[in-house]
Amino acid sequence: MFSWLIQHSPLFYLTQSLWRDEAFSILAAQRPLSFIFNNLGVEPPLYYVLLHFWIKLFGSGEIAVRSLSFLGFALATVVVIFWAEKLFHKHFLSWYLPVFFFINPMLLYYAFEIRMYGWFMFFAVLSLYGYSEKKWWVMAVANVLGFYTHTYMIFVPIAQGIHWLCSRHRVIKFLHASALTILLMLPWFFRVIREMPKLKNTWYFPVDIHLVQSVLGNMFIGYEGTPWFLWNVTAYLSLGLLALFLFSLKPKTTRPRNLFFLTMTLLPLAMVIGVSFFKPLFVNRYLIPVTITEVFLVAFAIEAIQNHLVQKLFAFCFLLFAFGFNVWYPSQHAKIDIRKTLMEVNVLRGKQDIIVAASPLVFFESIYYSGDSKRVFLYNPSNIAFPAYVGDALITPAQMIRDFPTYPTRAFLIHEDGTFEITYTL
Repeated sequence: MFSWLIQHSPLFYLTQSLWRDEAFSILAAQRPLSFIFNNLGVEPPLYYVLLHFWIKLFGSGEIAVRSLSFLGFALATVVVIFWAEKLFHKHFLSWYLPVFFFINPMLLYYAFEIRMYGWFMFFAVLSLYGYSEKKWWVMAVANVLGFYTHTYMIFVPIAQGIHWLCSRHRVIKFLHASALTILLMLPWFFRVIREMPKLKNTWYFPVDIHLVQSVLGNMFIGYEGTPWFLWNVTAYLSLGLLALFLFSLKPKTTRPRNLFFLTMTLLPLAMVIGVSFFKPLFVNRYLIPVTITEVFLVAFAIEAIQNHLVQKLFAFCFLLFAFGFNVWYPSQHAKIDIRKTLMEVNVLRGKQDIIVAASPLVFFESIYYSGDSKRVFLYNPSNIAFPAYVGDALITPAQMIRDFPTYPTRAFLIHEDGTFEITYTL
């Protein structure tokens, strides 16, 4: 029973094997703070600094480091709880919105990833709250900290600024807070511009009309193409969500508020996808604030329904959908179990044997699970440069080999698909 629960609930995200970006996060955060600030390229430093001290306190075990990400998501949920009470007072949506936020499949998936996304969510929610409630300095602080957590946070203040310019009631304090935000963001903005030439070769996939048709649904459930047969489902889901979002604008009393959330949903998507037709920039998890505003818009659409019975029926159906998806999806969205592979390798290898990653895409996981980073190498017979987007800051030439060792030393060669083979030179 417990095993089934792990495999068919978001607890699976807490316990599954790490993938390369998560391993990179841990290995980078274990370096000195000077390394974090100076050597991580376009990776903003705030999350790595938090993880650096978190590891010192709680260790680098999978659950320990994933707990830091979940803490950011939990704090975001606390803000939503407080905010929902102000939005809906004694209406059932005051408790429904935080629950719906907490079990959203996209947010819950990345809440457990050993990356900056949990804290990205927190700062995004805090910024949206600050803007919506006209707490401009809360908004400014959240935008700055969010930008130093994830560069794509920049689209939040951009959308806020455009909405502010189009609104009838312009508040000069917003302008002051925005000016300070821009001033504090500039150092990292210049750093990103300086590092951009290193990112000529990236893993970003080009967008097409198929993605455009499905993007709202993809963002809502965290779908990136696995399993393959959900594309049509997310296209229909996108259409339904768009209809609900537009329906939320029907009541005149809440229209200005809801229009802000619709702007925060559509404008960043339009900007990033528009540019991506020429230079790919779209990654769904980089636009997590869009998912957050989608969750709010669903609640606002339910609020706009006048019949209380229909209101509760819609609310129940969305809650049931999110819950059911969270039961079905984890096993469909599993990462390659490199942990299992390395556990087997560690049992078989002798003290003189080495571990060799067949690809940069499995190098950092191999280091993390090996238990001895000095015995892990990257097989690179053609002396190809390590991809910058994988994390070239954490590898040195001494960690690359062009030939396999001579017997009796053996190399346990780790492949991207989680398999391994034993090889050596006679």
